[in-house]
Amino acid sequence: MALVLDPQIRDWVLIPIVLVMFLVGICRDRVTRLMRSDTKSKIENIRNQQIMGKAKLLRMHSGFIPEERFKMRRKFLIEQYLSQAKEKNPMDAMAMMNDPSNLMDMMKKNMVMMVPQLAMMGWISYFFSGFVVGKMPFPLTDRFKMMLQRGVELSSLDVTYVSSLSLYILTLFGLRGILTIALGPNDDADDTKIMQQQMSAGMNAQAQDMKKVFEGETKQLNMVQWESSLTNLESRVMNVTYE
Repeated sequence: MALVLDPQIRDWVLIPIVLVMFLVGICRDRVTRLMRSDTKSKIENIRNQQIMGKAKLLRMHSGFIPEERFKMRRKFLIEQYLSQAKEKNPMDAMAMMNDPSNLMDMMKKNMVMMVPQLAMMGWISYFFSGFVVGKMPFPLTDRFKMMLQRGVELSSLDVTYVSSLSLYILTLFGLRGILTIALGPNDDADDTKIMQQQMSAGMNAQAQDMKKVFEGETKQLNMVQWESSLTNLESRVMNVTYE
């Protein structure tokens, strides 16, 4: 079934939804920047991450440095850093989980994320329910019907038409890049990164035993058999070029 869309739908439905969502995104960005708390990461955690990063880089790119240099760096990393790790302290995990500042920060991020979304969805469902606001310029399969036509229950309607509620959902994810360009990067206003941070915070609360992690990395470093990655480089480059 084909439809002829009234131009007033563009002026009084599509443009207001996109404009209001853009303004709400700006407000969210400003609110999150004002509510941001300075979380001081432990120097020891940053140091451990840097050590693991150096060990992995040395292990993965060992063939690009001379064999003597590789052995010297491996010996230095193992003796000075990887063998100096402390055992896991269970009290660190308990202190992290019971820290009220972490819980408050997580609650503020969830509030800033959920309240605008619920308010916008309620506003669109109340004022613009049942509107078809646009059409995709390319054909789609029927699997996209539920995603593009939320709130419009018409089996005979072509799948390329977009309802007002589906426009909100698509714009919610599409505006993130535009807001980043206009206002700069802000992880606290990115819903996806907020959820990733909360998941990683839960895993970090288990307090990794860095001694076992470093022991595993030491074994992997000792298993590396040095082999130059620059052997016959000229012939390999020439073969790729002529192919």
